Amino acid sequence: MKLRRMHTLNSQNARRATKVSWLVGSLACLLVCGMGGLGCNQPTVVPPTTSISPPIRPSPVPVIPQPTEPIGPPISPPSNHPIDPITAINPWKPEEELRDWNYIVLHHTAADSGSVESIHEEHLKRKDKKGHHWLGIGYHFVIGNGSGMGDGEIESTFRWRQQLQGAHAGIADYNQHGIGVVLIGNFDKTPPTAAQTASVKQLVGILKREYGIASGKVIGHSDVKATECPGKFFPMSDVRDSIAMRDGHAAIETAAPNTVTLINWAGDSRK
Repeated sequence: MKLRRMHTLNSQNARRATKVSWLVGSLACLLVCGMGGLGCNQPTVVPPTTSISPPIRPSPVPVIPQPTEPIGPPISPPSNHPIDPITAINPWKPEEELRDWNYIVLHHTAADSGSVESIHEEHLKRKDKKGHHWLGIGYHFVIGNGSGMGDGEIESTFRWRQQLQGAHAGIADYNQHGIGVVLIGNFDKTPPTAAQTASVKQLVGILKREYGIASGKVIGHSDVKATECPGKFFPMSDVRDSIAMRDGHAAIETAAPNTVTLINWAGDSRK
């Protein structure tokens, strides 16, 4: 009896173990399938592919051509100089106190070549009436002809820079109060070069304007001394009438002889 009961218990236990094994396997399968494990028929989902489009480029901005300035030299306003245009700049302003100038005395050297230096060396050898040697060149300005100095070159001397009296006229008043201007050349034979003529007109025009010297007081050496200087081919009338303008002013002679008034084109005037 005891053996039969043990056999029956073993059979029941075996059946129970089989059921438990079956239940465990079923649960395991359910768990695996629920988690997407292998061995389960799960539908495969393929994510959609991203389509790559070409980059969008902005349309080019149209370039509008800009107007350009015309190529060429600037157009200068018309000149209102009564005679030949003469520079308004005075490059010969002395640093010393200005002397009382009343005349401009014009000369030639009567030589084909020369310079400030050569004239200075020659005049150093001269003596005055008292036997004293000259200080050097007797003129205030020299204008070259291309031989010894540049053609038309204007050079001031120590007498102008230091505002000293001249030693060129042979008469005291014209030395003391006359600006001596000499041109290299012999104008008894030939006229001055074109460059010399332009330069002497420029110089005389500016000196007249700056220092209130009337045209009637622009003279040749022969006007005050018995000499042919500055020569028969020197254009005295053209040089005498030279006019230089500055800031709307020009040297205009008034009714009174040998006087100059600076006239402003706006209407006012000053002595």
